[in-house]
Amino acid sequence: MKKIALVLLVLLMCVGTTFAMGTKAPAPQTQTATKYFVAHQGGYIGEAIVTVNELGAVTAAEIHEWQGPSGWAENNSADGKSIVDGAIVRVPDPLANTTHADPMIKGYMFYIYNVKDGLGVWSQYSPGATGFTRPTRQYERDFEGLMGNPIRAAAYAKAAREDTLVNVKIEGLVVTVGKKASETVHYGHMDKANPVATYMPIGASSIGYRYNTKALLDFFKAKPTTDFAAFTMSKVKVTLAADKAVETADAALYTAADDSVFTYADVVTGATYSDFPHYALELQAAYKMAIAQLTVKF
Repeated sequence: MKKIALVLLVLLMCVGTTFAMGTKAPAPQTQTATKYFVAHQGGYIGEAIVTVNELGAVTAAEIHEWQGPSGWAENNSADGKSIVDGAIVRVPDPLANTTHADPMIKGYMFYIYNVKDGLGVWSQYSPGATGFTRPTRQYERDFEGLMGNPIRAAAYAKAAREDTLVNVKIEGLVVTVGKKASETVHYGHMDKANPVATYMPIGASSIGYRYNTKALLDFFKAKPTTDFAAFTMSKVKVTLAADKAVETADAALYTAADDSVFTYADVVTGATYSDFPHYALELQAAYKMAIAQLTVKF
């Protein structure tokens, strides 16, 4: 008995010494997942990024909406004010031209603004034996269709973030790189949720894109299991707390007495834009993916 008591005493002393030395408990486990999607009814690539802790609670959430070629292609009209047939951009793509001998072509996808009967579509522009060719049909292998592949969407989002999307000119099979997307972007930033972007600006009657995005993220983080397709609309006064990290424009520009706001049960989200339920469901998909990855490592 004395030996057992002595051993217990030694163990207690060791434990006490460990706590006294400030040994930290293991950090809580977290898991992040990203869901890619074609955003805003086409023309934009979305990223829904959600992080959960070991209990499955959301600890962080982001939404990014990267502009497609129409949002950053260099104006090629005679007056330099618009995009017309023949504008070409180059996009990193792990599935494109993988065996091509030319490093200016290998691993890249090229899109050309392809106009037929007055309607323009960004279509795949493919290298052949002596030059590049447009698809047989205008809508064949268009930008939105190809970006439905999450491998391509992930590569596009990475390129937009790292500023490796470029305008190009092509003669025969010779590719000449021109301006980067950041130099020709039409809305101030490739990511429409960036505070300096000018897409859907705040104004007297609208809280604008970026305060809408904040409302979306705040509501999702608080209630990630909501049935986001089951919304109603409420006419309420929207009050904005000015935040330059969200929107560099003055929040006081918004003066509307009320607005039509997405509501779930009796909880008002504060978001007014029509993309709310779609983007919330994309965030929820990323949430489910993150929870699954806590258990299964893919």
